[in-house]
Amino acid sequence: MGLSDWLFGATPGQQAGQAVGEVAGKTIGAVFDGLYKIIDQFSTNDQEKIEAKLAVSKHQLEVTREFISDVQNARQMQVTNRSYWPGILSAVILFGFFGGGTYVLVYGLQPNMDEVSKNIINMFSVQLLSGVSAVIGFWLGSSYGSQRKDERPILPPTK
Repeated sequence: MGLSDWLFGATPGQQAGQAVGEVAGKTIGAVFDGLYKIIDQFSTNDQEKIEAKLAVSKHQLEVTREFISDVQNARQMQVTNRSYWPGILSAVILFGFFGGGTYVLVYGLQPNMDEVSKNIINMFSVQLLSGVSAVIGFWLGSSYGSQRKDERPILPPTK
């Protein structure tokens, strides 16, 4: 595996928290989509369908509000209760990334290393790179859009 393969092929696309949030959102969305399909399939008249879909939409809106409230509560807790743990974890991740990278650059990999060991080193490197990405996002912010994410209105589903 060359440097360019490692750099461009093994770089994680998203931070772990974003990936988990996306999976959770898709899962919850799939549940509500399934409910809409069940309503369409088993409701006999249009008025009944509209009332049932409105009830499901209200519940989906409440679930979304609760999720956003949890995120805001976690942010508020970090603002009001200063903790040393984010700094400690950030230091460990950065030390591991730069220390491990420096070691590999100075001493290199052993020439008789088997493929399993190379894969383990590669996975460890990818995790450290992902951690560095999360540290940068945590301390410096990731983008203008993410700074304004709490300002976006919550819209009900259009179904």
